[in-house]
Amino acid sequence: MADAKGFDDPVGDSTFVDISRVRVVHRDSVIVHVRSAVPLRAGQLFAFWIDAGHGRRPDYYVAFNPNTDVGLDLVRVRSFEDRRSRLVQCPGMRLRADINVADKPVSIRIPRRCLKNPGRVRVAVQFKDESMGTVDWAVARRTFGPWVKR
Repeated sequence: MADAKGFDDPVGDSTFVDISRVRVVHRDSVIVHVRSAVPLRAGQLFAFWIDAGHGRRPDYYVAFNPNTDVGLDLVRVRSFEDRRSRLVQCPGMRLRADINVADKPVSIRIPRRCLKNPGRVRVAVQFKDESMGTVDWAVARRTFGPWVKR
């Protein structure tokens, strides 16, 4: 049985980038949809940390810029600061952030097998404007949303 949970992030708590809502669906894949209160544009970065239930810290990380295929890698991490990550081969992973489609959320889809088939997951999302130096986190800086069971 799949579970889904959403959580809101305060609108107006950041300039140039502003997450408004995150929704996590845990089925055969973990799907995360992120809505923004501002339009997508070049120079923005979305980063996702996924806790697959192996402790209090993130287990996986993926980040990407809208409308790009560069750096679309899932990596195994030990913390939010971990930069010695190990690449995880993940056929079937999909990332979407299209500057040209304003009403579609940014989303990632990661097959559960790439995350070692967890019974529950939670995510932290960062939306960053690299040219303006502003950042918004959902729910808060380096804080995970609620657990979502499968």
